[in-house]
Amino acid sequence: MPHETLVDEIRRFNRFYTGLVGLLDESLLQSPYTLTEARVLFELGRRPRPAWGKAGFLARMFDLDLAPIASELAGELRLAPAYLMRVLRKFTAMGLAEMRNGPENGLPVLSLTMRGKAALADLEAATNRDLARMIVKLEDKEVIELSDALSRVTRLLETTR
Repeated sequence: MPHETLVDEIRRFNRFYTGLVGLLDESLLQSPYTLTEARVLFELGRRPRPAWGKAGFLARMFDLDLAPIASELAGELRLAPAYLMRVLRKFTAMGLAEMRNGPENGLPVLSLTMRGKAALADLEAATNRDLARMIVKLEDKEVIELSDALSRVTRLLETTR
């Protein structure tokens, strides 16, 4: 199969899947968050992000201590650091995330607040409900087939990162 044909098939699948799960909607799962914001929320919930060094008064006042975290996370998610910085500032302003002293060495870390953890739990529950509704009509054999296909696609494309 020519690579051009495979590219077309991947793009066709991407359009199908993004439409199926509503990823092009302005907000994800009727939540106040975009897909990118939901992903950032997930990443912050997965592990707190350490700040590099102790920020001074002006850095804390203007949220400049978020810049190293935004830079690191932007690299992982392949997003523009300035855009990610705006998302992080929005989350701190909404009370979803905050800088606090880390448990290990006392250095500041950005982590979700209780409110942020609750927002993440709501998003994950809604996602799980939507996906469960999508696959509820699949037979056991089809569930195994879909799981195998997803594993195969992941394995094949992981090497391209």
